[in-house]
Amino acid sequence: MATNERIRKYLDAGSVLGQVSRGRAEEIVRELVNAGDIQRGHAQEWVDTLVERSRRSSEQALDAVRREVAAQLGKLDGTALEAVANQVADLVRTSAEAGRKVTGLVTKQATEQAGKTATLARDAATKVASRVPSTDKPDKAAS
Repeated sequence: MATNERIRKYLDAGSVLGQVSRGRAEEIVRELVNAGDIQRGHAQEWVDTLVERSRRSSEQALDAVRREVAAQLGKLDGTALEAVANQVADLVRTSAEAGRKVTGLVTKQATEQAGKTATLARDAATKVASRVPSTDKPDKAAS
């Protein structure tokens, strides 16, 4: 009885977790053979059964999802869906316009600030340069 319970747990685990690869199925069956739960001569049959059961389970889950999606889509009102799509489009358009406006304002402010900073730097450099004594000496070759 414990053997059947362990096998059922493996099969259920494969069904719940999705499709089991053939390699994983072989690994599971190898563990069962090593534990003495199934005979070595039946190992390939168990691998095939595990893979097939897992595949069917995955297909059933996928079919259930497809049915639910179809049912939900069937409940949608086309007019209401179009109205929502139009609202989203308007929101995107308004957002883009606001983004362009803000970008323009920030660019203008940055340009103005850069001009002010450049003017201040030029004025400061001119003041410093006026305080530095001249090191110009007459060129001896010219005399």
